Amino acid sequence: MTNEYDEMGGWQAFKSGEWFNNLIQKALLSYWSKADSRYFRDKYPNLNEDQLAKKIIALTAKNAAAIGGATGVAMSTNEVVALLTGAEGGIGLPANIAIAAASIGGEIISVTHCQLKMIADLGKLYQVPLDAEDPEDIWIIFAYAMGGSVAELAGAFGMRVGGNLTKTTIKKVISKEVLKQIQKIGRIIGVKILQKSIIKYAVPIMSIAIGSSWNYVSTKSVGKIAQRHFIGRRDAILAAGDVDDGPIIDQEPEPTPAI
Repeated sequence: MTNEYDEMGGWQAFKSGEWFNNLIQKALLSYWSKADSRYFRDKYPNLNEDQLAKKIIALTAKNAAAIGGATGVAMSTNEVVALLTGAEGGIGLPANIAIAAASIGGEIISVTHCQLKMIADLGKLYQVPLDAEDPEDIWIIFAYAMGGSVAELAGAFGMRVGGNLTKTTIKKVISKEVLKQIQKIGRIIGVKILQKSIIKYAVPIMSIAIGSSWNYVSTKSVGKIAQRHFIGRRDAILAAGDVDDGPIIDQEPEPTPAI
């Protein structure tokens, strides 16, 4: 995972939060193209759509918890401070702290991969298309899953769970400065994820348990918000008459392996 950590921009990109947008650009299109709800429908034929969504969320949360248990980086308070206030791009950090930074960054990437795949699977399940070039759905889901100031900022820009996305025509006419502010949400989410990930490993001995439980809970939160969002988006799309009686999305590809 170290190579991908470097591909995302290394510690500098993690401190700025840019890694999050970078990962969306890199991974979402692939996950969306490979997602296939038929796999889950065939495996669990007696479950309805909402029950299948809960199954997908639960499986993903378990995988995310396993990643936290495998990482188990223990850090002292001084090391946490050094990470958060360290030199630009991580240059000049002591070797042990730089290694911890790469380990934490690698874990964040792995967990976010799981969550993006889950979101793509849920989008296909509810027949709501995702766009890697305009990841407003992703920003909304993560912002409201994190809550607090991030959710408030998203709400200030009219981003609502289950609501209609900002129309392309509107995005073309709003000022560049406003658009830049909207795009900052992705970076802010990236910073918040990093901060929470560092703090959860600041308790020696308990770091493995804390890492596992945090990954599980946060992934369940992302999944539940994603489910609510896609149900609302699907209903909005159908109400607007943007589709006929056929499926909202193109024919799905061949089934992919289980989560």
